[in-house]
Amino acid sequence: MLREYFTQDLYISLLIGCLFLVVTVRQLFATRFIDFLTVIWNDRYIKLYAKERKKLDIFNGLLFLNFAITTGIFIFHTYLTLDDSSTFEDNYLYLVFFCITAIILILKTIVERVIAYFFEFSEFIKVYLFQKSAQKNISGLLLLLSNILLLFSSLDKKLIIYSSLIVLSLVNISGFIRFLRLYQKAIFSNFFYFLLYLCALEITPYVILYKVLKDYFG
Repeated sequence: MLREYFTQDLYISLLIGCLFLVVTVRQLFATRFIDFLTVIWNDRYIKLYAKERKKLDIFNGLLFLNFAITTGIFIFHTYLTLDDSSTFEDNYLYLVFFCITAIILILKTIVERVIAYFFEFSEFIKVYLFQKSAQKNISGLLLLLSNILLLFSSLDKKLIIYSSLIVLSLVNISGFIRFLRLYQKAIFSNFFYFLLYLCALEITPYVILYKVLKDYFG
């Protein structure tokens, strides 16, 4: 009982923090936030804000923090729900692994920008990274809703988890397809570099992370 109470209390605090982040972004960047919410079904947000030059983008930074926290909570609850044999120690190690994964993804973004610079199509890649950032941030809002349902609703947890995964997949696939259609000329003119980029910096890191996760917890 003590372990369950601690877990719930921790997650409730984190969700309140995430709600505070979202409300802060909404208050500081009201117009941009409204445009951002439309990123699921159109490219207005990408066209308006992708080429802005900011050393520190507070809007994306706060929403990425929400994405990182909500993703951690969702992964943690998914692990608890789908693995009945889990223990407190296993869950703690899994949470630590997630933190390491988040750091790796941040480093991955830095490497992406460096590679784009040396490939001499950095302007195109900046737009692509902005698109990816927008998809992550909108996913963070969807995961916030999913986590609230996991914690406070009486719905079946597995149903919430699988439904959330389907919705997130559709949103991100749709965003990627719309990006390909919008910048198809730039992609075709840099097709070799873009293909190399996808293989080296999109697929490989996740394969490595999956193998590490499988070996560590398998």
